Amino acid sequence: MSRSRWGRQIPFYCVLFVAGIVLLAHADTVKLKDGAVLEGDIVSEDDTQLTVEVRFAAGTITSKRTVRKTDVVQITRLTEEQKAQRAMERAFDQVQEYQLDPGTSEPLSYYDHVVNDVFHPFLHLYPNSPHEEEVNKKIAEWTAERDKVASGLARMGNEWMPRDEAERRADLFHAQGLLDQGQAALTQSNFSQALEQFKAVISSSKRPEIVNMAKHFYNETSRLWLQSLERQRGLLSDEAKLYEDRVVRTLQKRSDADARLKAAMRTASRADTNTQGQTEEMSIERMRAEYEHAYSEHQDASHRLSELRQLLAGLDQTITQALASAKADPTGAAESSPSTAQPATNQPPASSPPAQPTAARSPPATLLTQAGGFIQRYWLFGLVILLGGLWGLSRLTTRR
Repeated sequence: MSRSRWGRQIPFYCVLFVAGIVLLAHADTVKLKDGAVLEGDIVSEDDTQLTVEVRFAAGTITSKRTVRKTDVVQITRLTEEQKAQRAMERAFDQVQEYQLDPGTSEPLSYYDHVVNDVFHPFLHLYPNSPHEEEVNKKIAEWTAERDKVASGLARMGNEWMPRDEAERRADLFHAQGLLDQGQAALTQSNFSQALEQFKAVISSSKRPEIVNMAKHFYNETSRLWLQSLERQRGLLSDEAKLYEDRVVRTLQKRSDADARLKAAMRTASRADTNTQGQTEEMSIERMRAEYEHAYSEHQDASHRLSELRQLLAGLDQTITQALASAKADPTGAAESSPSTAQPATNQPPASSPPAQPTAARSPPATLLTQAGGFIQRYWLFGLVILLGGLWGLSRLTTRR
């Protein structure tokens, strides 16, 4: 490091050193036998113990610690003058917390509160404070900005403008931020959060073009959400139907395996020779393994079917929530949202005969539709009856 740079850094380090000494000098210090040093305020003390309030992070965090006097090696106490000095520094730290926002202005009441309830009381309590000039400078800055606000101006960034223009811009920035958050949530398929952001724009913005844009996004999000839910429900319903069939098949397989096992055990009980008995025993073991495998398959299928029915029930609740969220919009933005499947209210229990869940409620069948369905299901029986009738007619004709 060059000499000139050291020359610039030396005053800075000197200030830090002096500030450190001042802070140490303005605190009660308790040295313990284990080498620990507690610096803060002794808030209570008796013949056997004392309590020290230790401060961290420039006094913003405090912690009380009680120690026995038998563990104390040395106590250094503040004088009254040092305590007064420390109180003044703490009060000035609180004054320093109030800073003008370079990006926006405040209400008039806030300026009056800070100037009259923070700055002036500090000067009154500490008239000879070394910070008097700095506090007076802050009073002048806050008063000057307060006068601008009183004249009808408002700050937006580094620019002062009429209050109505500032409110218009603030409304635009706020609405744009909500729209961006809603679109970001939509790209992540977080439909409920996106709806909340768009609804906030609709209810808070005073600009019609922004409200109309938010309504469009709201309706589109509702449509996409309901479509997604319907698609998920369709997939779950299809999988549930497959597992309903699998439960029936595995139950029959388990029953057949159980019957074969019992038959093999009855045969083994009637075996006479040792050779025949060994053969029957091997058959029983094989039958038992088949039964256990069939039982396990049936249990797995039943468990998965129960999970799918629970997922369907939860999805139906989500669909209900989506519909309610769309209808609850105070501006009527959900009026154009699409209809969706009505959620099932009763799911059959896992132990009941398998039912076939459907993804959507079917419209009422017409007479033509019912007739077509009947013909489609029973066409084979109809063909047999027709052929039989033709054969009988031919026999009668032949006899004549």
